[in-house]
Amino acid sequence: MLEIRDLSFSYIGEKKVLDGINLSLDKGLFCLIGPSGCGKSTLCLALNGLIPQSIPGKLEGRITVGKLDTQKKPVSEIARFVGLVFQNPDSQLFSLCAEDEIGFGPCNLGLPWKVVSERVDESIGLLDIPHLRNKSPEEMSSGEKQKVAIASALSMKPRILVLDEPTANLDPVSGEEIFRIAKRLGKKMLVFMAEHDIDKVMSYADRVGVMARGRLEIVGEPHQVINHPDFQKYLELPEVARAGALVGLKSLPLAPQDLARKIRLRKRLPRERAFKNGKAIIETKSLEFGYEQAKPILKGISLKIHRGEFVAIVGGNGAGKSTLVAHFNGLLKPTKGEVRVGGKSTRGQEVSALARKVGYVFQNPDLQIFEDTLLEEVSFGPRNIGLSKSETSGRVEEALRSVGLWEFRNADPFSLSVGQKRRVTIASVLSMKPEAVIVDEPSTGLDPRTSEGVMALLRKMNREGKTIILVTHDMDLVAQFARRCIVMDSGRIVADGTVREVFSDMALLEKSRLMRPEISKVGALIGEPQIATISDLLRCVS
Repeated sequence: MLEIRDLSFSYIGEKKVLDGINLSLDKGLFCLIGPSGCGKSTLCLALNGLIPQSIPGKLEGRITVGKLDTQKKPVSEIARFVGLVFQNPDSQLFSLCAEDEIGFGPCNLGLPWKVVSERVDESIGLLDIPHLRNKSPEEMSSGEKQKVAIASALSMKPRILVLDEPTANLDPVSGEEIFRIAKRLGKKMLVFMAEHDIDKVMSYADRVGVMARGRLEIVGEPHQVINHPDFQKYLELPEVARAGALVGLKSLPLAPQDLARKIRLRKRLPRERAFKNGKAIIETKSLEFGYEQAKPILKGISLKIHRGEFVAIVGGNGAGKSTLVAHFNGLLKPTKGEVRVGGKSTRGQEVSALARKVGYVFQNPDLQIFEDTLLEEVSFGPRNIGLSKSETSGRVEEALRSVGLWEFRNADPFSLSVGQKRRVTIASVLSMKPEAVIVDEPSTGLDPRTSEGVMALLRKMNREGKTIILVTHDMDLVAQFARRCIVMDSGRIVADGTVREVFSDMALLEKSRLMRPEISKVGALIGEPQIATISDLLRCVS
């Protein structure tokens, strides 16, 4: 079905991004994993001809879909055979509502309206998004947009569905649903998925490919790939396999039940202490927020975040997490109730003044970066609050060195990888020397090793006294780094406690569209539901 032969590609004036790729695939779910910047997205773009037809560069080798040579047919024709869903759904959606978006492709094929309508209904049903049919993308969460983009691709009835990081913006339950859908689709077609969630890849994929530096280094079934002697040269082991290695297993397990069968509980974990109470840096009282003539998004939020805390705010897509934290630095103002930062109401304060106290790192770094060099980007904030040239220079160097990007200070930020751009935005916030830092979905688009580096930086900042507010539905990050976990659902706070307390409440997690980390599932299987991390597990088992 898909044949790739000796494929190499380089963008204009750059080194090879793809280097000698050879791959033959039939139907099934094929997952491509690898470090950030290794070439996964470039390969996805090449599969339907966007590279090199729309994105110029030097391409060598050949890609064929059945008998179709992707270099000899226009993208418009290839799109009938190869559907592509981008990593960022905002770059793909343009219609006024989901129904129009999903029907756009079939309409452009000249199909009868009855057939178009049937395809729209089928795609909406497959993704379970009937509630989004008449909704505008502007009213959707990131995860909802991604589901609409996938439904749009499926409505074209392609032979190959290419998904570039399809779960990056989804809550855990929605992400699991996408993998299940991809697995089911793989029985009838080829689903080619670039993905960073290695745990789920190893659970669902029929075959896995590991990329590094533009080359396809390992290809095989999940158990073959995870036990390959070179795997750890390119990627961190997924949690369950890493735990298996640490307890001395020779054949690394893929699933929680595989590991649970080979270990037994020796002792239980002590009850975790509640988070410390101290002076609040951020406080909300009966906070409500909604746009004009729309239902409230936030409903009666009252909370305190104390100086020096590392807090995770979690919840499913559309729970209100990002809307809540946008009140902490004045980007949004309450419809009702009050938000206080440093003891003062945000109502009478400008965003520029609040930015000195509460920094905000957006989910998508491309929305935050706008200067031509890292030096200009990171110095923008200090310059605009009137700091001297020497003080600005000192802050910029300190911030760039702290995130490991000083050597790139004269580079164009948009030439960097997603992980590097994330660190640029953190440096921009650090240069303002805020007391608290909000980080919205820090792991989106990052491989585990790069994500670990970003999170290690945030932990270092927290140990130096900064308050860190982590907005995420990546429960692995919550388990490893946060001390306190606030759970949101439908615009309300439904739980606020220690991470272990929250992870032990399965009913709460299920209702909030969250899932335990894989290691926490192992803990539940062996009888200790408080286990949240590998270190917890090692303390409890033989």
